[in-house]
Amino acid sequence: MVQTVSSRVVNKVMEATGKDEGELPILYECIDPEGLNAVIDRMSAGEVSFSYAGCAVTVKSDGSIRIDDQLAAGGTQKACLHGD
Repeated sequence: MVQTVSSRVVNKVMEATGKDEGELPILYECIDPEGLNAVIDRMSAGEVSFSYAGCAVTVKSDGSIRIDDQLAAGGTQKACLHGD
């Protein structure tokens, strides 16, 4: 079974933080998981960046996911979309 992008994001954040899924906030509180899946599936180039569970998350149009486990001190990142 192929995992959705949003499921893979949660798994990557669990790996980066060492937390179980139950210890993480609900992804929907940070970004719409179905919307994220749809945008990445349809995006030809670019990336979506957002913060989740204290991590800076970047999902590229090819489905790759980068997790930076610490947001910059005092930084607040909202969802951002770059590309087409």
